[in-house]
Amino acid sequence: MMSLLKILFHHAVIISPTFHTSALPYKISNSTFARRQFRFQLRSCLASDVNTISGRIVHLHNWLAKVTRVETVHTTLQEGSMKNFTGLFASVLLLVVGTTLTAFSQTVIFSEDFETGTASSQWGVYYRQPGTTLAEDSVKAVPMAQAPAALAGGGNYVGWLQDLDGTYTGSAVAVAGFTGLQDYSIEADVYVYVGASASSYTGLVVYADSSKKEFYKLRADLDASNRVNLSNLKSNPSTFAPYFNKDFTVAQNPGLFPTVSGWHKMKLEVRTTSVDSITIWSYFDGTLIANNPVKDTARMTSGQFGLYSFKQSATGLAAYFDNIVVKTLVVTGVGDVTEDQDAPRDFGLAQNYPNPFNPATVIQYRLSTASVVDLRVFDLLGREVAVLATGERSAGTHNVEFDASRLPSGMYLYRLSTGEFTQTKKMLLTK
Repeated sequence: MMSLLKILFHHAVIISPTFHTSALPYKISNSTFARRQFRFQLRSCLASDVNTISGRIVHLHNWLAKVTRVETVHTTLQEGSMKNFTGLFASVLLLVVGTTLTAFSQTVIFSEDFETGTASSQWGVYYRQPGTTLAEDSVKAVPMAQAPAALAGGGNYVGWLQDLDGTYTGSAVAVAGFTGLQDYSIEADVYVYVGASASSYTGLVVYADSSKKEFYKLRADLDASNRVNLSNLKSNPSTFAPYFNKDFTVAQNPGLFPTVSGWHKMKLEVRTTSVDSITIWSYFDGTLIANNPVKDTARMTSGQFGLYSFKQSATGLAAYFDNIVVKTLVVTGVGDVTEDQDAPRDFGLAQNYPNPFNPATVIQYRLSTASVVDLRVFDLLGREVAVLATGERSAGTHNVEFDASRLPSGMYLYRLSTGEFTQTKKMLLTK
């Protein structure tokens, strides 16, 4: 591996990594900044164990795509289950010209509107028929007329998912992507049932891995429960409740959730923030649901995305989906650096997002040159409550997640200092 590193950083060369990929031709300039950033990304990849290597490869590709200009398209990743997701990273010749970084932003990694009349071949199934390797139900393209109501502005076809044989007690899950995928969003038009019988819900799935028998699901449960729910798959055998279970109620979100069945936009964003922690943002009709984002630990840190249908019956629920879009996320956690264009032309501290927040939020700052930074949080009495970043940081845009789960509700100040530059902003923690 070290010989590979020496080759990479000597001059502008074409490289072919030997770990888990086919030939992936890149050209990296002799720019000190470019080499330093690439070294960081590649070392993160090489340091990964067998369970996370594919996810780190994705990060490496994402970074290359963001800081370089695509010249040609040739091959695809061939690592393990990535073969089931051809087209995710069509091989690229990436070039940094001289010392100038030219941005490339192509964040959509999957889209599906079913207008060919056939569901994408990239869709797979989460469940297998018991005792066999045969696939359970997956999503299919059906005429829009089959849905309970037509989607305004929709086309001629829509996706349909249902556990017709009741093998999994009415649960059906269709997935795509690969189990090493991290830091992405999935958004779709979903037909939401209100007041349906027998616990009927539709929704979206992230970080699914059938080998671990786990995923996260955002489901519209608008019957007697009158909620939208975010939970994992595995349940406590004593209570039958999911181990991770967050209810977002109508009372907490006045006017947001529907009172009659119909088409609505649902969205999940998921980011892996440490080796065993994730943060999830849930949206309904383009609005961040109250009491988001939420965090979970020691469960899943990567996985496939997908669609969810459930009805506690022998034939399941006819669930309908359309206009599915999956994107990689630029913000990937503490200390992550993104290159939106060339390095920023000034220093700056952005407003945290979301704000108000509970319990976590992301603070972004930008550096025009490599600098020694100090980012801290204070209460209104001037007492320091958190140190978020200290030391030298490279030029670029940095994102830091602040977890205030141990702090009481109230107004807080966050301050960025970089030598001659100092800026302070307010943020509101609501519990």
